[in-house]
Amino acid sequence: MDTAQQRRRVKQWGIRRADRLTNAAFCLLACEIFFIYRNFRMPEMGLGRYGIPMLGSLVAASFALVVCCGMLAAYMGAGKRVSKRSWLVAAALCMSLSSLAQLFFGHGFSQGWTSLPCVALSSFGCACFVPELVRRMAELGVTNMVRSCIASCAVLLFAAPLSNVLPFSAFAALMCLVPLCMLACFILAEPAQPALPRVDGAHVQKLPRILLLTIMLGSLMEGVVAGLDEMAMNWQGKLLVFSSAFVVSPMVIYATLLKWRGSYNSAIFRQCIPIMAAGIAVMVVGGTPALNVGSFILLVGRQMFISVVMALTVYLIRYHESDYYLLSLGVMLGAILGSLAGQLLFRTLSPTFGEGQLLSPTFIVMLLFFIFVAAMYLSDATNTKTHWGMIAIDDSNDNVGMTVEQGCRVLAHAHRVTPREQEIMVELAKGKDRQSIAAKLFISEGTVKVHTRNLYQKLGVHSKQELISLVEETEEKSKQE
Repeated sequence: MDTAQQRRRVKQWGIRRADRLTNAAFCLLACEIFFIYRNFRMPEMGLGRYGIPMLGSLVAASFALVVCCGMLAAYMGAGKRVSKRSWLVAAALCMSLSSLAQLFFGHGFSQGWTSLPCVALSSFGCACFVPELVRRMAELGVTNMVRSCIASCAVLLFAAPLSNVLPFSAFAALMCLVPLCMLACFILAEPAQPALPRVDGAHVQKLPRILLLTIMLGSLMEGVVAGLDEMAMNWQGKLLVFSSAFVVSPMVIYATLLKWRGSYNSAIFRQCIPIMAAGIAVMVVGGTPALNVGSFILLVGRQMFISVVMALTVYLIRYHESDYYLLSLGVMLGAILGSLAGQLLFRTLSPTFGEGQLLSPTFIVMLLFFIFVAAMYLSDATNTKTHWGMIAIDDSNDNVGMTVEQGCRVLAHAHRVTPREQEIMVELAKGKDRQSIAAKLFISEGTVKVHTRNLYQKLGVHSKQELISLVEETEEKSKQE
């Protein structure tokens, strides 16, 4: 009886603190990914004996790519997905045991080859946890996702130095505990995290192609600098750069995403990508100071980029009924492909390094030119072909309840409005005139007039103001429900 009563108390405690536990799980997963991709060290004496190449981000990204592709194939081909508690327990044990094996065999017995299966197991475990974690974060909202990203920077501020300062045995022991703590947070918060409702496949939004290409572009720059850091930056430099970046990033993310509340399109293409590109541009100067400063600037932009992408993923799941499992794996796949391509590009085209030598100016100029052209295309495509580009990154106090786009979508579904009429309805609901709508959608004003007349007839309104009032009523009903 006492045991059953104690279990009920623990369950109630988890329900009351489900949001905090979910946010804590997100921060712990960020630490695990950081350890795997940036600081999964192996004994130096094992390198020469087994001829294993550098075990940094490149090898870890390769394993993660295989795992992610396998999970996508299983889901799309047979509908199988990792969501049961037993699978998550197995994934956490894989991550924990991989660190333990690295400690005993890799470090204790100098068996360098064991690092490869250890990274593979850790990558598999992380890939299993990500979709379920994203689903739970979507229940808590966009603003909470941004705040969790800020909190993860604060946690990484302590975790990053520990990976270099602590002895390897203590570091591996810490790695063993992180997945188990994350699993505990998942289990305790489970009763308060109901599954998202199933949506008819015909209405589910898949991973937008523009979003996938945007993630790959941002990760491409990160991959280039990750390879450069491995080759040319010592651990003291990494400690300084990473610690400084994790101090500044939360302040930048708070100011740009929570305080100013810009749109997704503005945050990605006017802030994140230019900041990351500026970090690479600094490296034209050459030398160790330029490497440190450039890496710092890029890392700040990268943390902001991750925050925006995660917030956008939550937005698409929460407000556009996107398939959380497919969207999560798709975002992972885009990030891995971009990072892997950047590292391969760096290793293929970079010169032989001397002390303090960086990328050649020609390589940097060509890379930045490609980034500029790609960002211009993606930014324009985002504005004209998708609905998420101009949405504000904010749903604090359920202010977003139902966005203008979502309200128009509900009305369009109820009144059998065509896709083009729905696009025009969104612009009219935002107060745009006929000329600006025609310019944005690349159609004539006459076409806009015809679609507007048909739209008014279907909705039973007679003016733009009546349409705006109808959309606002739809949004208000959603908040009350």
